[in-house]
Amino acid sequence: MKEFISTLCLGREINLVWRPERDEIPGYISQGFVPIEMAEGDESFVDFRRLDHHNAYSCLPSACVTALKHYGTIGSPARLMVNHADADCVLAGLTIMGLLPLEILEKLNVEVGILDTDPFSADDSKFAYGDAIRLWKTGMASAKQSGWSWLYGLQLFLDIFRNSDCYSEVKDKIEERERERVRLAIEDYEKAVRGPSGRVLLIAPSRVNGFDVQFCRQPEFPADSLEGWKHWCIAAHVAKPGNVTLSCPNRSVAELAFGSGGLLNVYPKSPELEGKKWGGRESVGGSPRGMSVPVGLLPGVLGTIEDALKYCQ
Repeated sequence: MKEFISTLCLGREINLVWRPERDEIPGYISQGFVPIEMAEGDESFVDFRRLDHHNAYSCLPSACVTALKHYGTIGSPARLMVNHADADCVLAGLTIMGLLPLEILEKLNVEVGILDTDPFSADDSKFAYGDAIRLWKTGMASAKQSGWSWLYGLQLFLDIFRNSDCYSEVKDKIEERERERVRLAIEDYEKAVRGPSGRVLLIAPSRVNGFDVQFCRQPEFPADSLEGWKHWCIAAHVAKPGNVTLSCPNRSVAELAFGSGGLLNVYPKSPELEGKKWGGRESVGGSPRGMSVPVGLLPGVLGTIEDALKYCQ
């Protein structure tokens, strides 16, 4: 549901538009609102900054990496327009407002970008800011998606870096929570519905983000090959919001399995929801943002993915 929020952060005024109607987006852009990852189905809305990496802009790096070129260029009030609150989107807004030192963001944004665009080939334990990223995700785990959750994510990034000593006890608990996440991911995997090829999984409900476990990496083969993974695509019906996330291990696997463009070949064939289309990148995307997918449509989604496979061993 659309929200307009006017608030303050570090003495800066922020005017935030959250999930405007699709036909309102160009008007807000013309008024000076900066669209950040404003992908609506198979179309992405951008201004000259091009802060998106979906659909026609999937060749670009993550939004927060692109935002580094525009560090601190947004004055007060900062006029922003968003439709979700993940780390890439929030950090892109923080960056163009210049709310953390550039020397931090030049490393942090790159690491968040890797986890956003190629998460299953990354080892965040070796990242300079891996602990900070995990803390942020832990703090956002149960935040209801809204304009206020985006703003909370902004404040949480600032607090983690400005008051890092306060988070020592939380860091000790993250490893325990990670073990629980893996346990639930395995349970969800064991209950998953497998398509006829055995290469596509439907996980419904999906209680945690468990793709790193559920793809079943085959380490004796390269990560960019089909042989490197037991499963090539997962459709996860996320438990609470009810949206569907489609994911492949990486772009190379997606394009080997579904042809040039990977999942871009799947989105147009997926069922529209109230006239809204599916969209995303070559290796990750899904149902329209902010919309719940009825359980009755899930078998058809699985069939659509299976029918789109170009290669099957």
